[in-house]
Amino acid sequence: MDIFLKDYAHLIENGDSTLAVLCALRAAQDGDTLRLGGGELHFRPDRAFTKEYYISNNDYNLKPIAFPLLGRRGLTVDGEGTRLVFHGKMSPFVLDGCEDVTLKNFAVDYAEPMYFEAKILAADEHFVEMEYDDSQFHVDIVGDRFRFFGENWENITPAVLVNEFEPSYKGPTPYTATYFACVGKEKNTSFLGGMYRYLSAEKPAPNRLRLTGELGFCHTPGKYWLCTHNGRHYPGIFITESKRVTLTDITLNHTLAMGVIGQLSEDLTLERIIAEPSAGRMLSVDADATHFVNCSGLLHMKDCRFESMMDDACNVHGIYLPVERKIDARTALLRFGHFQQKGINIFRPGDAIRLVANDTLQPCGCFTVKSSTLISGDYLLLETEEDLPEPLPAGYAFENHTRMPAVHFEGCVSGYNRPRGFLLSTCKPALVENCAFHNMNAAIWIAGDANSWYESGPCTEIVLRNNRFDNAAYAGGAVIVAAPELKTEGAPPYHTNLRVESNFFRLHEKRFMDLWSYDGVVFAGNTYVQDDALPAQKPTGEDGFALRECKNTDIRL
Repeated sequence: MDIFLKDYAHLIENGDSTLAVLCALRAAQDGDTLRLGGGELHFRPDRAFTKEYYISNNDYNLKPIAFPLLGRRGLTVDGEGTRLVFHGKMSPFVLDGCEDVTLKNFAVDYAEPMYFEAKILAADEHFVEMEYDDSQFHVDIVGDRFRFFGENWENITPAVLVNEFEPSYKGPTPYTATYFACVGKEKNTSFLGGMYRYLSAEKPAPNRLRLTGELGFCHTPGKYWLCTHNGRHYPGIFITESKRVTLTDITLNHTLAMGVIGQLSEDLTLERIIAEPSAGRMLSVDADATHFVNCSGLLHMKDCRFESMMDDACNVHGIYLPVERKIDARTALLRFGHFQQKGINIFRPGDAIRLVANDTLQPCGCFTVKSSTLISGDYLLLETEEDLPEPLPAGYAFENHTRMPAVHFEGCVSGYNRPRGFLLSTCKPALVENCAFHNMNAAIWIAGDANSWYESGPCTEIVLRNNRFDNAAYAGGAVIVAAPELKTEGAPPYHTNLRVESNFFRLHEKRFMDLWSYDGVVFAGNTYVQDDALPAQKPTGEDGFALRECKNTDIRL
């Protein structure tokens, strides 16, 4: 049965469609289609459904939600070409406990850009002065804080994440660093502390901003200084504990955090999902275009395009939960290692899980989950069917190999973003084919660590074939990187089985692969075109390959 939003038009007040959509969704039964009717709809948080969520790699809070899809079966939301425009801080879509749900045919944007951009007028290594369009962007300096503001919202922060953007292609420029511009006095001591630049800020004119201090490099007049200042509270489409979700023909012009984030969900399909800025703006998605955490089944992306984001095109991984202490023979108290992974119970009874040493990432045993109890946002009680090791060292971490997806990405385009393309950390087969990459940094990043980001792998089968790496990693480094964060050398390889075959590389110099701790690498049948017109960078290793602690390699260029 079709449900037409136009039948709820009497609930649209002062251009706000939030209540009308909520009531239309209440009327829709399982198996129905909600038709939005095209045109443009506006949404405000005042009358939105609200719910608290822990979202992996995002931030916890009470979220106003325009389209709350909770426990729905067989429901379709067809935008019919509608442009959805959001005002202020709110989440467009949440799919929670859904099955066989489809979202299609719409664009997501915000009335005001909730990032900041300004044209660089003058710069050297000790200052940068810029001019911004004050019809879209608003900033004040309040003591030792930036204050960004707009219609019924403000972000006050001592530090912002910065990249210089090239206006012609709306992406980071090749030779400038990513850094945090900090006007606060407190020094950052985290593992990101080296990216901080401590600066003073002033406004020489109403629509000008000047930063002074040791930048360490010179910005380029005529380019754009661009920063993000949001937390990650309001992703565009959040999918949790759902099955068989399909997203098709959706454009993400702007989101306040990640574009699409899925966790603990099974069989997800994304077709023709596009991240691109709307006219007059440089940035599309505020963070990763897509991100998937401890999902399962098949993760399939086809004919998607992700450009001009402030973070990666896609990240697929699990979570390592470090041991806080052993309670008894079969029970351990686990903590969440990263503050943006809190409150997410990745274990279910019957799941096959592994314990790994955090320094080598090597497995120390396999176990079966008997129960898993989230006792707070910070801690989880894990009970196993088998006895746990004695002793059980604090810092060792558990990972869930049951809840990881097979990956098939085909016909996708990724680039002009900070920093990378596809991040693959799954123990199930991953195939990337017929895709094109022109990212600032690595096109393919294969990681895993249990000490900083706590993003689990390892990878056991990755195939990259018939892809085009056209000026990929244009800001330097290798196109394909494996960089597990190991605390010791000499351990057995962390990742296994990587095949790179029948791909096209066009670069200024040879920078194909930089791999650490890999067993079973094949690089064969690929084409390389050297192009002096592209940005020159430092070559990678010998003939474009840097292999450290790798074995069973077959490299043929």
